[in-house]
Parts: sequence; C-alpha cells; structure tokens
Amino acid sequence: MKPATQTARELALNHTAAELEQSILALFGGFPSLCGFSIQDRPGRAGSESLQGGLFLTEVGLYPVPNIEEAKFICQEIRDTLAQLIDERPQARELLTGRTFARSLH
Repeated sequence: MKPATQTARELALNHTAAELEQSILALFGGFPSLCGFSIQDRPGRAGSESLQGGLFLTEVGLYPVPNIEEAKFICQEIRDTLAQLIDERPQARELLTGRTFARSLH
C-alpha cells in the first residue's frame, strides 16, 4: 500500500505543474491571437523553434494571423517563458515534453 504522504519529488513536481499552469495562462492572457502550441523532444516541420534541454516549440497556432514580426515576438515570448521555467525547475522538462497547450473557449 502506498503511504498517504507525497514524496519530495511528487511535491516538487506538483509545485512545478502549478507554476507551469500559471505561465501558460499568462501567455494565453497576454496574446489573444495565440490559439495553441506544442512542445516536442525533436524538431517538427520547418519552423520549429529550439528551447533549451533539447525541446522544440512546434505547431504555434495564431488567429487572426498577425504580421510576421508580431508572430516572431509571440514565439520568442513562449520560448523565453518556458526556458525560464526549465532553468528554475528542471523537472518542468518532463511536464512539457510531448504536450500541446490550447486556448480554452467557453
């Protein structure tokens, strides 16, 4: 039987997941045209942007499609936000790999 208390690793991962959620919500809140994006451990199609730790930002969806400079800025902000989280909490990498984040519509 598993003990009722969480291990230090589980607590750290839960804390990191909460920080990740806040970061993602801030990205979607700051960029109304951001529909979603994926994080992969290998480059996708052309246009994949490298994050640190061997992760890649792929499939960034923007609507309405902004001009190229704004699109680049949004991608850079996503990369910077996630790279900072990975710097501060390396276990974030395992929470990001293979995930797709999408705007929730109500």
